[in-house]
Amino acid sequence: MKKYFYEAFEGLARLAPGSEQSTMKAISLVNAAKEKELKILDIGCGTGIHTMILANWFPNAQITAIDTNPQYLETLQQQLRKKGLEERVEVRNTSMLEMDFPPETFDLIWAEGSIYIAGFQEGLHQWKQFLKQDGELVCSEISWLHANPSKESKEFWTQAYPEIDTISNKVNQLTDSGYAYRFSFVLPKKDWINEYYHPLERNLEAMERQYNDTPVALDVVNMIKQEINLYHKHSQDYSYVFYGMKKNSL
Repeated sequence: MKKYFYEAFEGLARLAPGSEQSTMKAISLVNAAKEKELKILDIGCGTGIHTMILANWFPNAQITAIDTNPQYLETLQQQLRKKGLEERVEVRNTSMLEMDFPPETFDLIWAEGSIYIAGFQEGLHQWKQFLKQDGELVCSEISWLHANPSKESKEFWTQAYPEIDTISNKVNQLTDSGYAYRFSFVLPKKDWINEYYHPLERNLEAMERQYNDTPVALDVVNMIKQEINLYHKHSQDYSYVFYGMKKNSL
């Protein structure tokens, strides 16, 4: 089944809802000066679409980009070679659950659409040690947009990701974890539909044609379609939300 999940997302620029505009908006809210010689950690970089945006925005930054998918990392390496950025961006096949960086290494930790793998609260807790004092962490996280989501949304997401919660509760969690809240904003619908689901649906259609007699592959297709249909019906219930925070000084 894992093979077919990878195939469903093969060739996609984005592996979660998002857009260049939303990434740029979040970066623009980071407190660090653009020209500063920052050290940045991009956790769960995927194919590197936001890694490249970070590298362009912060021209003097040294970036470490980590993921565990060799194909995604090779795609990023190819982009770095094209842009001449190999000297500034180090690509590592490393799990976010097994990072061994020295304490207080990074000025900025970026986790776009990936912190759910560690779990929101666990990620905030574990990653704080790698931030310099007053360093910043920016992540995007699935969140309820109000306190009374539909039964269908609640059943799906509490099973898929039990840590889903309201924005206000997420903010409380990050302050309880030793961060100062800086900003949050909700990703617009186009980040889900145009940037993520439309390309994904094209892959699913191709898989349906190719695997019309392979039940396991069709199960994967149907599971993903269930999620897409849910969003179309209940987009008012939930979205990815960018959260920006600063590590509190001792």
